[in-house]
Amino acid sequence: MQLFYNSLPLLTKVMKVTGTHVLLILIFTNFSVARPSFAQELLNRPVSMNIKNKELGLVLDHISKEARIRFTYVPKLIAMDQRVSLVANKEKLSTVLDRILKPLNINYEIDGEFIVLKREPGHSNRTGENDAAGLSKAVTLADVAITGTVADEKGELLPGVSVVLKGTQRGTTTNADGAFSFNVPDNKGVLVFSFVGYIAQEIEIGNKTTFTVRLVAESKSLSEVVVVGYGVQKKETLTGAVSAVSEKELRAVPTGDAAARLQGRVAGVTVVTNNEPGGNSIVRVRGIGSINNNDPLYIVDGVPTNTGLSGINPNDVESMTVLKDASAAAIYGSRGANGVIVVTTKRGKKGTLKLSFDARYGAQQAANHLDMMNTQELGELLWQRKRNNGLTVGGPGWADAQFGNGATPVIPDYIIPAGASASQVNESTYTYPTPYNGITKANKEGTNWFKEVTAVAPIQEYNLSVSGGGEKSNFAVSAGYLNQKGIIDYTGFNRYSLRANSDFTVTKWLKIGQTIGATVSDRLGYINTGTSNAGSAVAYAIRQNPLIPVYDIRGNFAGTKASGTGNGVNPVALLSRAKDNLNRQMRLMGSVYAQIDFTPNLWFKSLIGIDYNTTRAKIRTLADPEWTQTTNNNVLTESQQDIFQYNWTNTLNFNKTFRNAHTVNVLAGVEAIRNNNQIFTATRSTYPFTDLDYMVLDAGQKDVSNTGTFDEWALFSYFVRVNYDYKGKYLFEATTRRDASSRFAAANRWGTFPAFSAGWRIVEEPFLKNVSWLSDLKVRAGWGQNGNDNVGNYNAYTTYRAAGAESYYNISGTSSTKSDAGLHIYSLGNPAGQWESSTTTNLGLDVVLLNNKFEANIDIYNRRTTNMLYPDSRPDTWGAVVLPSINVGEMRNNGIDVILSYRNRIGKDLNFNIGANLSHYKNTVVRLNGNPSEIRYGNTLQNDVYTATTAGQPISSFYGYIMDGIFNTQEEVSQAPKYNPDINGRDTYSRPGVFKFRDINGDGKITTADRTFIGSPHPTLTYGLNLALNYKNWDMTMFFQGVTGNKVVNYFNRELLFTRNEGNYLKRRLYESWTPERYANGEKITLPITLTDDANMQKPSTFFVESGAYLRMKDFQIGYTIPAELTKKLHVDRLRAYFQSTNLFTITKYSGLNPEITEPNDGNKGVDTTVYPTPQIFMLGLNLNF
Repeated sequence: MQLFYNSLPLLTKVMKVTGTHVLLILIFTNFSVARPSFAQELLNRPVSMNIKNKELGLVLDHISKEARIRFTYVPKLIAMDQRVSLVANKEKLSTVLDRILKPLNINYEIDGEFIVLKREPGHSNRTGENDAAGLSKAVTLADVAITGTVADEKGELLPGVSVVLKGTQRGTTTNADGAFSFNVPDNKGVLVFSFVGYIAQEIEIGNKTTFTVRLVAESKSLSEVVVVGYGVQKKETLTGAVSAVSEKELRAVPTGDAAARLQGRVAGVTVVTNNEPGGNSIVRVRGIGSINNNDPLYIVDGVPTNTGLSGINPNDVESMTVLKDASAAAIYGSRGANGVIVVTTKRGKKGTLKLSFDARYGAQQAANHLDMMNTQELGELLWQRKRNNGLTVGGPGWADAQFGNGATPVIPDYIIPAGASASQVNESTYTYPTPYNGITKANKEGTNWFKEVTAVAPIQEYNLSVSGGGEKSNFAVSAGYLNQKGIIDYTGFNRYSLRANSDFTVTKWLKIGQTIGATVSDRLGYINTGTSNAGSAVAYAIRQNPLIPVYDIRGNFAGTKASGTGNGVNPVALLSRAKDNLNRQMRLMGSVYAQIDFTPNLWFKSLIGIDYNTTRAKIRTLADPEWTQTTNNNVLTESQQDIFQYNWTNTLNFNKTFRNAHTVNVLAGVEAIRNNNQIFTATRSTYPFTDLDYMVLDAGQKDVSNTGTFDEWALFSYFVRVNYDYKGKYLFEATTRRDASSRFAAANRWGTFPAFSAGWRIVEEPFLKNVSWLSDLKVRAGWGQNGNDNVGNYNAYTTYRAAGAESYYNISGTSSTKSDAGLHIYSLGNPAGQWESSTTTNLGLDVVLLNNKFEANIDIYNRRTTNMLYPDSRPDTWGAVVLPSINVGEMRNNGIDVILSYRNRIGKDLNFNIGANLSHYKNTVVRLNGNPSEIRYGNTLQNDVYTATTAGQPISSFYGYIMDGIFNTQEEVSQAPKYNPDINGRDTYSRPGVFKFRDINGDGKITTADRTFIGSPHPTLTYGLNLALNYKNWDMTMFFQGVTGNKVVNYFNRELLFTRNEGNYLKRRLYESWTPERYANGEKITLPITLTDDANMQKPSTFFVESGAYLRMKDFQIGYTIPAELTKKLHVDRLRAYFQSTNLFTITKYSGLNPEITEPNDGNKGVDTTVYPTPQIFMLGLNLNF
């Protein structure tokens, strides 16, 4: 098909040639590292500045950035609040330092990569103080030699840490390996360890001569640099709603899905995990904002992707930043309406070469199971049902093909299917032909089918990384392997990953670099296992008849050929026959960039990125003769999908501070994106043999089918962002982006998306300067718009195809039967379709208290989506054509996000950190297509709908009857409204023991007009709680996650409590069902009467709606880091061992397998049709750094 929008052909041609060549060059030069710098080269670096009466600390910070160096000092020795003034124009760093520091009696020296500031002997540590009030003079002789290492909370060794003997000027700094050594006069002193960004620590020397020290980082709220759209920004100057998750937090979650590691970590972000090995998570930022697609945009090292984070090794991720409101995400225009998740992978750092190896191994098991009936209980339920239906012992309809004809059920010894006879039950002489299902020995105790398909499964993961850097280059290379067997038999997932990132300073004005990541992921076995589909292996296992064993007496799979055994699939057979199925995803994602620095304040960056994703599947559906309803006949399906997307992004940045007060940052850019998607599928059937080598496409004899599609889309954009900062006190940001999408017709192609935000750091006002307990106080406000073009690539155009009977034409007077005889309309176009628009208003408050120990971030927002794009609904008379998406309505989300954290120390060795995030939102559909009474229904399940969307309700609200209890007497039935009365006005359903439905419209009868909205799947509160403890070399983290206020439709209760299923039932169906005797005796009754025909009780109603609230202990980890004095003997910098568990427990009232419903379709949100069981994972791990 033709792409109707051509986005800069020249750009795309250049990208195809230049991008490929540059990428290859940088891959092969990735490992080159520049020579270490020398002290003289460092001191000769040029520095320009114009400052007047500024604090020394601010001046050193400016020099640090411009000269690319780091300072280290002892706060008690050096007063950073001293005021200095200086004008310099490209002067040497040494000259600038001499002019600033000498008048303050401060010396400096070079130590590796650091400039160490020291007080001149004989001078006090503070202006106006003398030695007696401050520190003693240096001691030149020492009696005791002390050594040690200093690391951060993660055990990463810290270079440049100041180590000083308290009350003296004697001390040193740690080297590149975090080690230190110097002499002290005796063992009565106290060592002071301090480093910029960390809390100073004091340790008595005592009898120790070797020290292993852990420094705890101060709150990052002020100095933390956060990755934002097309750049970075200090958190203290942010005016939008932005949340970042660090590598340490992400590493605590042992899941192979990078997106799943966000669950419970960010306020306003909901993550529903797919527990299947290799499964993808469903991520929603601030709820559901559209009736259309609600997936966020992912940016990985500058490369946008529409296929999520599948294939990304989570261990390669350095940080993940979530842009939640329009003012933060508007820079991404049309793709940022559902939020933006910016992923940054690890890069090399200047310093010593580092080698890291992580290994972990563990086991998984199903976290819970359903309590199903055994064989005897099933027979008793069938007998109870017969009595409720008015049948009599031995009378018509009483006999059961398996349990007999007596007053009580009798379990048979054998199950004999049609075509076999009782004379063949002798196993030694049994001649019933293979492979057809034959005589089966009945399982009198009952087969636990859930146990038969689940197992304790191993999981193992290994990651190796090497990183380093010099003055002019850095690199990071990593390799990973994950092997996860499924807790469902014969399923599993393998992933192999490789990543290489590098940066090079070619000249003073040119930098180049690249990122490239490659993964191969294999999903093995029954591919459909784990989807929210009642046909999954889990669903089959739960509802299979317990009378049937796994195998018949010949060793074939047992099944339902015999009368009275139901119609279920043998799930063990299903999984076993699919064990060789393979779904392989190969993904290559990377970018190359070049940056030209015209001046220190003006630079240009060009980035070319690619995302190539190919998926190949080979699925065998083998014959299952034991199943009553079998239609499978050794079918082979092979498919391949290739998605190729590339982007060319060019940005120009200007950043300058005027008069030491006005900081202006301007970003302007242009971006082109093109995406191709090609799918091919071939199917063959009726293979006489099932050997893997034989089942190839050429050998297939029947049902030859070949299908293929190709489509593409393009996006072209201009954008600009301006940031203004007045003395770090008054902040302003304005953004505008213009997008042109090929998915719209020419008249509506362009969309404009502006945003504005402002901030006021009140803490910088003079009246708060002396409030010692207040570290930061900032209020924020933002407004902005984003777009959404998530519709079909050819939504604006009517398309044709040459396939299917619809293409057959009467040509030359003869009816054609060839698929290439003509063309037919496949889809109708909508040239009037416009951009869906989302407008967000956000108010925020950031507070940091108690010397950076307590931090709170609060955001209140209102999000309004208009011109929502949704498939048109027209009468069937329009024919079998795909209808286009049209602009149908409006939706609103209101909410609040809260993040709280507190960190402190108890005593000398116990450090703790407590964090919580909470999110509340309310979703309302304002209108649909201008018709206030229009209802759009969700997916149909067994001819019924459980969800609906209409004006005034949340999207995907539950829809059905209100169940007001159970009829207990005939008198209650007589007084109640008639259920679906016949032409004579007689009730066609009601009797004692059945559900009592509410007459909503008051017309005296129960009909479909009495259906109403009966619950919402949207939680009123989503939360995460985190506790981290560090005691000496021990560390422990506990993470809890949960939701409350939402409802869940337990659809599978329809299968396990009513007669739609002919297999097994929940155990409580026998013991808690209504019977006249139980009612008369006052026994516990929670379920209606069991009847042969209970179709009316199966209708969607409040009976199936349950609370979906839960609290889950998501992760627990405890670790121990071996003391450095021991690991040094092994030539290891750091060695940590740990134990980790996931999904340790869940507190919920939900009666299903898992209250966390994995339903990718937002139109059917919250409907549980069984999912992959929640796995409990227990692992042992080892981290080594060299």
